[in-house]
Formats: sequence, structure tokens, C-alpha cells
Amino acid sequence: MMAKPAANAATAVPKLMLDAAELEAYLRARGRAAPVSRLDGLDGYLTAVLIGPTFIDPQIWLGHLLGDHALLCAEDTREHRAIQAVAAQHNRLSETMAQFPYLYRPQLPPHHAGGLDPIFWSFGFLMATRLAPRAWKSMTNPDKPEHTTFQALHTLLIGTTPIIEADVPALAKGILDLREHFKARRNRSMR
Repeated sequence: MMAKPAANAATAVPKLMLDAAELEAYLRARGRAAPVSRLDGLDGYLTAVLIGPTFIDPQIWLGHLLGDHALLCAEDTREHRAIQAVAAQHNRLSETMAQFPYLYRPQLPPHHAGGLDPIFWSFGFLMATRLAPRAWKSMTNPDKPEHTTFQALHTLLIGTTPIIEADVPALAKGILDLREHFKARRNRSMR
């Protein structure tokens, strides 16, 4: 007598997106082709995409980040799951900045010497500014209002020393101030 298959037998449900470790492994596997290779770098990259002076089409920044081939991938592939993971991170970051700004903090890992390490976050942020270099140029111009905010973020974007945890809320506020400063300009560029 043959056993009947169970009606509620567990079937393999395809995974919708890569988890954090898998996403970081995916970014690292891209090597020099990827602008970031770590999750803290991804956080910086997505932050620049979200707060910048101009809207950047997701096809552009996703293609730059994950490779143009990833945008053409079939569902249920590793590339597709990577896109879903990055999109989920982008949406979480955007929602936090817009609806819960008091909870926003840049994702910085611990530094081996104490404090927090800004290097990969800042590298990711600066790599994303290369997607619209002319639009970001005003940050470095002392005659422009956003230059002051840029200076407030100097330790995060340009610094090489660990960041003290007590300084993170002020840096988060500077990032959110820059987001607010560019909001109208970014919205106009979407048209």
C-alpha cells in the first residue's frame, strides 16, 4: 500500500530577497565593479541617493550598484533577490527619514580602536554622489547654503578617525537637514 502524500506537505517557497549576509556577499563578489562591498557602504550609498539635490532614476543607481545585468534578470535568481533586498533597504531608509526622522542614524560599524567607523559609509555616500556630480558640486562651494551642512558632516564624510557615539545624533540631523534643504529641488527634478 502506497502512502498518500500529505495535503499540507511543506513545499519550498522561493526566497524573495537575500538576507543581510547574502547581500553583503553578493556585493563583495562583484569586486571592483561594485561601488560598495559592505552593508555600511550600502547605507551611505542609499542615503546619498535619497537626500541628494536631484532625483536619480532607480534603474540608474541600481544598475550602478548591482550591475546592468541584474536589472534584466529573471525572477528567482540571486540577482533578482539582491535587487529586492536593496529595494527593501532603500524603502526602509526612506520611510525612516520621512516618517520617523528621530529614529534615523547612519549605520556605522564599531571601529577596532573604539567608537564607530565611518570609512565605508562615507565611501558609499561619495560613490553615489558621482551619479550626479554637477548637482552635488554646490556642497563644496563655500558660497552655497548647503556648504555649511556639508561642513557639519565633515567628520562623517571626509574624516579618517573613529566617530564618538555621542556625535551620531548631530550627524544624523545634518544628513536630515541636507535632505530637507534639497527636497524642493529633488522633487522638481522628478518631473
